[in-house]
Amino acid sequence: MSNVTTLGYGAMSPIGIAGGIVSSVEALLGVLMFSFITGLLYGRFSKPKASIRFSKHAIYRDFNITQAIMFRLVNNRKSIMINPRVSMTLSLSEKNNLGTYSNVFYDLKLEREQITYLPTTWTVVHEIDTQSPLRKFTNTDIKKQNGELLIMISYYDDAFNQEVHQLHSYLLSELKIDYKFTKAFYYNAEGKMVLDHKLLDAIEPLKS
Repeated sequence: MSNVTTLGYGAMSPIGIAGGIVSSVEALLGVLMFSFITGLLYGRFSKPKASIRFSKHAIYRDFNITQAIMFRLVNNRKSIMINPRVSMTLSLSEKNNLGTYSNVFYDLKLEREQITYLPTTWTVVHEIDTQSPLRKFTNTDIKKQNGELLIMISYYDDAFNQEVHQLHSYLLSELKIDYKFTKAFYYNAEGKMVLDHKLLDAIEPLKS
């Protein structure tokens, strides 16, 4: 074992050229082995990961002159999210001409897909306008669809100095109809904005 970890043999030492060559090769392989294991462990446990908290629910509510699907998110870390951008894809089970079902994917247009940085919460909005694949469904029908909203967010994390990504999803059957998000921030007596993470999931019914 001493040959593998160090060149100090103590009371035992190789004799002759062949023994010296073997011990040198063993020492080199030992150093390389420990370097390889250290690299693997460091790469495994230091891999940068996004830490985005998504709201528990996605909501479906009136918006402008149509309707919209909304969810919100917040950064769980104290690091700054630089240039966060989000994309949303609809996976919808539809019947084809043969009478069988297959998954069809639609890229959903968002009110805003990218911001400079995220200081508080971000409410992501897909307005159901004439271009939306969800325009053909009523408030009641949309929850009956076998569909899923697939979300991916990417941003540059200043703590890792690297771009990170995170995925999330919501089922159409779990949409909260005619609800709105409760404000998750307020201003104190000094005029400073206070973000309350406990309110990220808070929703309330729309007033009729």
